[in-house]
Amino acid sequence: MDHDQRMAAAELDHDRAAKIVRNIAQLGDDATLAIGPLSERMMAVAVTAMSKIATKPWEVDGDDAGARIVCPEWKMARGVGTGDAWLELTEVGSGDEEGFSWISVAVGAGPTRLALELVFRRGLQQYAEAAIFDDKVVGPLLKLGMARDDTKTRLFFPIDIQAELLAQGFATNDLDKALAPVGLITKKALGAKLDLDALIDKVREAAARK
Repeated sequence: MDHDQRMAAAELDHDRAAKIVRNIAQLGDDATLAIGPLSERMMAVAVTAMSKIATKPWEVDGDDAGARIVCPEWKMARGVGTGDAWLELTEVGSGDEEGFSWISVAVGAGPTRLALELVFRRGLQQYAEAAIFDDKVVGPLLKLGMARDDTKTRLFFPIDIQAELLAQGFATNDLDKALAPVGLITKKALGAKLDLDALIDKVREAAARK
Protein backbone atom coordinates (compact mmCIF):
# COMPACT_ATOMS: atom_id res chain seq x y z
CA MET A 1 0.00 0.00 0.00
CA ASP A 2 1.57 3.30 -1.11
CA HIS A 3 1.12 6.76 0.42
CA ASP A 4 -1.93 7.70 -1.67
CA GLN A 5 -3.65 4.41 -0.85
CA ARG A 6 -3.01 4.89 2.85
CA MET A 7 -4.44 8.41 2.68
CA ALA A 8 -7.53 7.14 0.87
CA ALA A 9 -8.00 4.36 3.44
CA ALA A 10 -7.77 6.86 6.30
CA GLU A 11 -10.44 9.05 4.71
CA LEU A 12 -12.82 6.13 4.19
CA ASP A 13 -12.44 4.48 7.61
CA HIS A 14 -13.92 7.16 9.85
CA ASP A 15 -14.32 4.90 12.88
CA ARG A 16 -10.69 3.90 12.74
CA ALA A 17 -9.63 7.53 12.40
CA ALA A 18 -11.63 8.42 15.49
CA LYS A 19 -10.13 5.52 17.46
CA ILE A 20 -6.61 6.61 16.52
CA VAL A 21 -7.26 10.17 17.65
CA ARG A 22 -8.71 9.02 20.98
CA ASN A 23 -5.63 6.87 21.63
CA ILE A 24 -3.03 9.14 20.09
CA ALA A 25 -1.02 9.56 23.31
CA GLN A 26 -0.66 5.80 23.80
CA LEU A 27 0.07 5.27 20.10
CA GLY A 28 2.79 7.91 20.23
CA ASP A 29 4.42 6.35 23.29
CA ASP A 30 4.25 2.86 21.77
CA ALA A 31 5.66 4.08 18.46
CA THR A 32 8.60 5.75 20.22
CA LEU A 33 9.38 2.51 22.04
CA ALA A 34 9.03 0.40 18.89
CA ILE A 35 11.27 2.64 16.80
CA GLY A 36 13.82 3.19 19.57
CA PRO A 37 14.58 0.86 22.49
CA LEU A 38 12.69 -2.22 21.28
CA SER A 39 14.19 -2.17 17.79
CA GLU A 40 17.64 -1.37 19.14
CA ARG A 41 17.46 -4.30 21.58
CA MET A 42 16.27 -6.67 18.86
CA MET A 43 18.97 -5.62 16.41
CA ALA A 44 21.70 -5.92 19.04
CA VAL A 45 20.65 -9.53 19.69
CA ALA A 46 20.48 -10.16 15.93
CA VAL A 47 24.07 -8.92 15.52
CA THR A 48 25.15 -11.18 18.37
CA ALA A 49 23.49 -14.14 16.63
CA MET A 50 25.42 -13.30 13.45
CA SER A 51 28.70 -12.92 15.32
CA LYS A 52 28.39 -16.38 16.87
CA ILE A 53 28.29 -17.90 13.38
CA ALA A 54 30.52 -15.54 11.40
CA THR A 55 33.77 -16.23 13.24
CA LYS A 56 37.29 -15.74 11.88
CA PRO A 57 38.28 -15.32 9.11
CA TRP A 58 34.86 -13.67 8.69
CA GLU A 59 34.43 -10.29 10.31
CA VAL A 60 31.23 -8.77 11.69
CA ASP A 61 30.92 -5.01 11.84
CA GLY A 62 27.68 -4.00 13.47
CA ASP A 63 25.64 -2.46 16.24
CA ASP A 64 21.97 -1.99 17.09
CA ALA A 65 21.42 -0.16 13.78
CA GLY A 66 22.53 -3.03 11.54
CA ALA A 67 25.51 -5.17 10.62
CA ARG A 68 27.83 -6.27 7.84
CA ILE A 69 29.68 -9.55 7.41
CA VAL A 70 32.98 -9.14 5.59
CA CYS A 71 35.17 -11.81 4.07
CA PRO A 72 38.90 -11.00 3.73
CA GLU A 73 38.88 -12.38 0.17
CA TRP A 74 36.17 -9.91 -0.80
CA LYS A 75 38.16 -6.88 0.28
CA MET A 76 39.60 -4.54 -2.30
CA ALA A 77 43.13 -5.20 -3.48
CA ARG A 78 43.82 -1.50 -3.11
CA GLY A 79 42.23 1.22 -1.06
CA VAL A 80 40.27 1.25 2.16
CA GLY A 81 36.71 0.44 3.12
CA THR A 82 34.58 -2.59 3.79
CA GLY A 83 35.54 -4.27 0.53
CA ASP A 84 34.26 -5.02 -2.93
CA ALA A 85 31.28 -6.87 -1.48
CA TRP A 86 29.80 -7.89 1.84
CA LEU A 87 26.70 -9.43 3.40
CA GLU A 88 24.49 -6.85 5.09
CA LEU A 89 21.61 -7.22 7.53
CA THR A 90 19.06 -4.89 5.99
CA GLU A 91 15.48 -4.42 4.82
CA VAL A 92 14.31 -5.15 1.31
CA GLY A 93 11.10 -4.16 -0.40
CA SER A 94 9.57 -2.52 -3.43
CA GLY A 95 10.88 0.85 -4.52
CA ASP A 96 12.06 3.25 -1.84
CA GLU A 97 9.57 2.21 0.82
CA GLU A 98 10.84 1.78 4.37
CA GLY A 99 9.47 -0.11 7.32
CA PHE A 100 8.02 1.72 10.33
CA SER A 101 10.63 0.20 12.62
CA TRP A 102 13.12 -2.67 12.67
CA ILE A 103 10.50 -4.59 14.66
CA SER A 104 7.92 -4.23 11.89
CA VAL A 105 10.54 -5.09 9.27
CA ALA A 106 11.57 -8.25 11.12
CA VAL A 107 8.03 -9.62 11.49
CA GLY A 108 6.91 -8.55 8.01
CA ALA A 109 4.28 -6.11 9.24
CA GLY A 110 4.92 -3.57 6.51
CA PRO A 111 6.18 -3.07 2.96
CA THR A 112 9.71 -4.36 3.65
CA ARG A 113 11.28 -7.54 5.00
CA LEU A 114 14.42 -8.37 6.95
CA ALA A 115 17.18 -9.93 4.88
CA LEU A 116 20.86 -10.72 4.63
CA GLU A 117 21.79 -9.04 1.35
CA LEU A 118 24.86 -9.33 -0.84
CA VAL A 119 25.93 -5.72 -1.36
CA PHE A 120 28.58 -4.36 -3.71
CA ARG A 121 30.55 -1.18 -3.23
CA ARG A 122 29.90 1.88 -5.33
CA GLY A 123 31.73 1.46 -8.61
CA LEU A 124 30.76 -2.20 -8.87
CA GLN A 125 27.02 -1.82 -8.43
CA GLN A 126 26.20 -1.38 -12.12
CA TYR A 127 28.13 -4.53 -12.98
CA ALA A 128 26.49 -6.39 -10.11
CA GLU A 129 23.03 -5.48 -11.36
CA ALA A 130 23.91 -6.97 -14.75
CA ALA A 131 25.37 -10.12 -13.19
CA ILE A 132 22.27 -10.73 -11.09
CA PHE A 133 20.36 -11.30 -14.36
CA ASP A 134 22.76 -14.14 -15.25
CA ASP A 135 20.93 -17.27 -14.10
CA LYS A 136 23.97 -19.40 -14.85
CA VAL A 137 25.88 -17.63 -12.09
CA VAL A 138 22.99 -16.76 -9.77
CA GLY A 139 21.01 -19.98 -10.26
CA PRO A 140 22.95 -21.98 -7.62
CA LEU A 141 22.39 -19.20 -5.10
CA LEU A 142 18.67 -19.12 -5.80
CA LYS A 143 18.54 -22.87 -5.20
CA LEU A 144 20.21 -22.29 -1.84
CA GLY A 145 17.44 -19.93 -0.77
CA MET A 146 18.53 -16.51 -2.01
CA ALA A 147 15.94 -14.31 -3.68
CA ARG A 148 15.91 -11.44 -6.15
CA ASP A 149 13.64 -8.46 -5.72
CA ASP A 150 11.04 -7.54 -8.34
CA THR A 151 13.55 -5.55 -10.37
CA LYS A 152 16.19 -8.29 -10.03
CA THR A 153 18.76 -5.77 -8.83
CA ARG A 154 19.02 -7.00 -5.24
CA LEU A 155 20.07 -10.47 -4.12
CA PHE A 156 19.42 -11.60 -0.57
CA PHE A 157 18.57 -14.35 1.90
CA PRO A 158 15.13 -13.58 3.42
CA ILE A 159 14.91 -13.76 7.22
CA ASP A 160 11.53 -14.59 8.73
CA ILE A 161 10.95 -13.70 12.38
CA GLN A 162 7.73 -14.88 14.02
CA ALA A 163 5.89 -11.99 15.68
CA GLU A 164 4.51 -14.07 18.55
CA LEU A 165 7.90 -15.58 19.37
CA LEU A 166 9.41 -12.10 19.38
CA ALA A 167 6.63 -10.85 21.65
CA GLN A 168 7.21 -13.77 24.01
CA GLY A 169 10.93 -13.00 23.93
CA PHE A 170 10.34 -9.45 25.10
CA ALA A 171 7.93 -10.73 27.77
CA THR A 172 10.55 -13.12 29.15
CA ASN A 173 13.54 -10.85 28.44
CA ASP A 174 15.11 -13.50 26.19
CA LEU A 175 15.14 -12.86 22.43
CA ASP A 176 17.52 -15.67 21.46
CA LYS A 177 14.82 -18.12 20.35
CA ALA A 178 12.90 -15.53 18.36
CA LEU A 179 16.03 -14.37 16.55
CA ALA A 180 17.47 -17.83 15.93
CA PRO A 181 16.56 -17.48 12.20
CA VAL A 182 19.21 -14.74 11.92
CA GLY A 183 21.88 -17.23 12.96
CA LEU A 184 20.48 -19.95 10.71
CA ILE A 185 20.46 -17.66 7.67
CA THR A 186 23.97 -16.46 8.49
CA LYS A 187 25.13 -20.08 8.55
CA LYS A 188 23.40 -20.74 5.21
CA ALA A 189 24.97 -17.64 3.65
CA LEU A 190 28.49 -18.52 4.77
CA GLY A 191 27.94 -22.04 3.49
CA ALA A 192 27.23 -20.55 0.07
CA LYS A 193 30.63 -18.83 -0.08
CA LEU A 194 31.88 -20.64 -3.19
CA ASP A 195 28.80 -19.61 -5.16
CA LEU A 196 29.02 -16.09 -3.78
CA ASP A 197 32.72 -16.03 -4.78
CA ALA A 198 31.77 -16.95 -8.35
CA LEU A 199 29.32 -14.05 -8.57
CA ILE A 200 31.72 -11.57 -6.99
CA ASP A 201 34.52 -12.67 -9.34
CA LYS A 202 32.24 -12.19 -12.33
CA VAL A 203 31.41 -8.66 -11.21
CA ARG A 204 35.08 -7.85 -10.62
CA GLU A 205 36.03 -9.18 -14.04
CA ALA A 206 33.31 -7.12 -15.75
CA ALA A 207 34.52 -3.97 -14.00
CA ALA A 208 38.16 -4.70 -14.89
CA ARG A 209 37.31 -4.87 -18.59
CA LYS A 210 35.98 -1.32 -18.58
